[in-house]
Amino acid sequence: MKVKTSTKKEETARILASIERVCVDLAKSTFHVVGLDADRKTVFRKKFSREAFLGWLESLEKKVIVVMEACAGSQWWGQQCQALGHTPMLIPPHRVKPYALNQKNDYNDAEAIGEASRNPKTVPVPVKTLEQQDLAMLIAARQGLINDRTALANRIRAFLLERGIALPKGISVLRCQLSDILDDGTNALTQIARSYLREMQAQLRELDGKIEEIVLMMQKIASLNAVAKILQTIPGFGPLVVAALVAVIGDPKRFKNGRDMSAYLGLVVRQNTSGDKIRLGGITKRGDAGLRTLLIHGARAALRCIETNEEGKMGNGRLRAWCLALLARKDNRNKVVVALANKLVRIAWAVWTKETAYNAAIA
Repeated sequence: MKVKTSTKKEETARILASIERVCVDLAKSTFHVVGLDADRKTVFRKKFSREAFLGWLESLEKKVIVVMEACAGSQWWGQQCQALGHTPMLIPPHRVKPYALNQKNDYNDAEAIGEASRNPKTVPVPVKTLEQQDLAMLIAARQGLINDRTALANRIRAFLLERGIALPKGISVLRCQLSDILDDGTNALTQIARSYLREMQAQLRELDGKIEEIVLMMQKIASLNAVAKILQTIPGFGPLVVAALVAVIGDPKRFKNGRDMSAYLGLVVRQNTSGDKIRLGGITKRGDAGLRTLLIHGARAALRCIETNEEGKMGNGRLRAWCLALLARKDNRNKVVVALANKLVRIAWAVWTKETAYNAAIA
C-alpha cells in the first residue's frame, strides 16, 4: 500500500510539473480548472472552491500562465496571480466563443479559454492596478448616478405633463422652472402632487450633489497624477476624460502606435471590403463605450474652441488648420467631431509615451 501511495504522489507531482497553462472557468464560489501541457494536451482537471483554488495556486512550485475570461472578479484574480509570481492572462469573452466547439459544460469552457489564449491575434485584457480600479469605479458610479438623475427627471416631466404642464428639453430648464411651478397655486397640481414633487426635487438636488462630489474627487486625483497633468494639456482632455483614459488604457506602450490605441477604443472606420470593392462605414464602436463617449464630447468642446480660437489659446498649428479644412469639406459636423476625437487619441498616445506636454505649434 505504501508503494502505491508513493507512486500516486509521484504521478501527481509529474502532472503538476508538466502544466504550462492553467485554464480557469471563473464563478462566484466554484471554479473548474483545466491544466494544459506544452503540447496543448489536457493533463489536469479538477473542481475547486474559491479558497481551495487560491491555496492550490500558492502550492504550485512551477510558475504558470493562468488563463481566464475577462469578467466580474477576474481583475482581482489577476492581481492575486501576479502576487504569487504567476502570469495572468485575461481573455475577452468574444474571443473565447469561437473555440467552444463541444457541448456546454464548465470543463469545456475552460479548455476553450485555453485554446483562445494560444491564438496570437488574441489581445488579452491588461490587469488593472488599484489606482486604475478606483478611477474606473468612480467613472461607473458617476455614470450610474447620471442615469438615475435622468430617469428621475423624466419621471417628474411625465407627472407634470399629466397635469397639463409641459417643459422644454434640458435638465437645466427643469431645475430652474420646477420651483416656480410648485409655488404656483393656479395650476392643476393638488397638495399631494406638490408634496411628492417637492420630494422628487430634493432627490434631484441630492443626485446633483453626489455627481459633483465624484467630479471633484476625480479632479483632485488628476491634479496629483503626473501623467494626468501631461494629458490635460491636450485640447478637449479634461479631468474626466483623462481619468477614464488612464483607467481603461493603463499602459499606452502596449500599443505599437496611436492608431492601434484609437482602434482599441473603437474610433476607426469599419471596413466591409471584398475584392476590389472597398466599403467604409461608421466607426467600429469597439472598446469602452463610456470612454468613447467622453472622448467625443471632449472633441466637440475642442472643436468649438478651435473655431473661435478665443485669445489665441489654440494657436495656429497644423491641428487647427486640419480641423478648419475638414469643416469646410464635410457637411456633417458630427463626422468632424469623431475624426477629431480619433486624432486627439493618437496625439494622447504620443504625449503619453514620450511624457511630453502637448505643443499646439508642432501638433
